[in-house]
Amino acid sequence: MIVAGLMAGTHRAHAERGFTFPAGLAWFNVTHPLDGQDLRGRAVLLDFFTPGCINCIHMLPVEQQLEAKFGTRLLVIGIDSPKFAASKTREGLLSFIQRYDLRHPVVLDPEMSLWQAYGVQAWPTLILVGPEGDVRGQFIGEQSYEQLASPIDAALKDAPPASRLAKLPLRPLALQSRNLATPAGIAVSPSQVAIADTGHNRIVLANHAGKLIAMVGNGCAGNADGDYAHAEFNRPHGLAFHDGALYVADTDNQLIRRIDLARHTVTTIAGSGRRDFMIRGDFPAREAPLNSPWDLAWHDGMLYVSMAGDHQLWRYDPATGRIGPWAGTGEEGLRDGARGDAQFAQPSGLSVQGDTLYDADPESSSVRAIALPGGNVTTLVGQGLFDFGLRDGYASHALLQHAEGIAWNDGSLYIADTFNNALRKLDLATHRVGTVAALLDRPLAVAALAPDTLLVAEGDGNRIDAVHLPDGKVQPWRIDGLNVPMVKACTTRDGTP
Repeated sequence: MIVAGLMAGTHRAHAERGFTFPAGLAWFNVTHPLDGQDLRGRAVLLDFFTPGCINCIHMLPVEQQLEAKFGTRLLVIGIDSPKFAASKTREGLLSFIQRYDLRHPVVLDPEMSLWQAYGVQAWPTLILVGPEGDVRGQFIGEQSYEQLASPIDAALKDAPPASRLAKLPLRPLALQSRNLATPAGIAVSPSQVAIADTGHNRIVLANHAGKLIAMVGNGCAGNADGDYAHAEFNRPHGLAFHDGALYVADTDNQLIRRIDLARHTVTTIAGSGRRDFMIRGDFPAREAPLNSPWDLAWHDGMLYVSMAGDHQLWRYDPATGRIGPWAGTGEEGLRDGARGDAQFAQPSGLSVQGDTLYDADPESSSVRAIALPGGNVTTLVGQGLFDFGLRDGYASHALLQHAEGIAWNDGSLYIADTFNNALRKLDLATHRVGTVAALLDRPLAVAALAPDTLLVAEGDGNRIDAVHLPDGKVQPWRIDGLNVPMVKACTTRDGTP
């Protein structure tokens, strides 16, 4: 959660007389902007979010649960109240809606007029509005299903039944079929390239020439172990090759998985499958609740995990079978120092070179260096939670914008500068930042295929690019044999379609 006290507007009481939406805002998933007639008689949950915020993303499945319980008597409306400049565009919001397959109405409020009218001060914040337009509650930060279901139920106590409500003008955006869907992770071994095909819940394995070797996962969102054809993932992100296996940060499953490349099997090595805030402790790996594991990196027999939801780095010890927080207090921020005192802001991409672990911290638009094995943390690029942009030059002066991916190559760090749609380079010898390639489509991950070739995953472009060095020429990196996945019947964990 990001607290933005300086951006608070008028007191919430201003909104308790009922509400209307300002004219001229861009709406999505509806045929026309909603008004009071559409909302009357319903409980309305206004979700103030900003794309890229992990705590906001965590609310999406909770909202789906609430919609399933209350049906048309509850209307969730997402209100994009953008922190980053890139989130103020229609294109940026459209990609977020499609990436998470949002079906409820979403409105883009680039000047944050609704944020100010309701006195919102943090992402995410949810405002519950009753059937008569009166504010029934404000919920700051992540909330559970139980925390929201009871006040919604109370708000609907005297409301009309669903049969008497006006029909909503819903028209969810159609999803496009493509070979890759929001690829969010890349790893390269001496013989293979692994890609997290995040939107298709599978892992793609290819050789260095781009020839498909195997598909891992059946495409259904689930957590089943087993052989390649029957294993399941749920929005996997980071990948790491190590000792004959590929390790997967299976983000929405809250698990870490191991793919045995010789036996063609998938097993779960860490995570109970439950998401929770556990910022202290040391746990048996299979019993540990994780909080959006995002990327992985090996060093000296230890697996380091960027735990985006906890704003920490965790460490897994395969010798003892235990896992737990290793660096970061759990408080979101940008603070250097000893690992127990440092602060991170949604750590995401990881890369190891020598005795240094590098981390891309999106919410502080920064790159951090962590000395191993001691864990002292230093900021290489980045100035604060609200300092971002596209500026080259000395690292102390340069700016990034919500960078999510990072890779070491030939003495430099290459940064997937996600919200700037660019590939950036930090020369570790000169301490200068430059732009290698621009006009990418939301780059999420980067890895070195060869000293003169980088692979970049374009999340919104749904493709992998090969970037030639040093000229920055970008060409599609096609995977021969990879096709649009067949539509298959998937079931939920309770066995329903």
